[in-house]
Amino acid sequence: MESIIIYPKNAKQKTLLKSLLEEMKIQFEIASTKDDISLNEKEYYAKLDKSISQAEAGKTKCLPKDKQKEFLGI
Repeated sequence: MESIIIYPKNAKQKTLLKSLLEEMKIQFEIASTKDDISLNEKEYYAKLDKSISQAEAGKTKCLPKDKQKEFLGI
């Protein structure tokens, strides 16, 4: 089954949608926006350019394989 992501504009919309879904007995979850950080296109490219500049300047770190696995959760 596909998922639907809805972005209410305010608390009133969120409450109304939540009530509607509960009434219809539709399973849903509410995610915190603090955990879901999104960048707009300008911010994304600025971060990418900064990372490329750091790599070209040699400001990179080399992690051992065990630390890489720990960092990636594998």
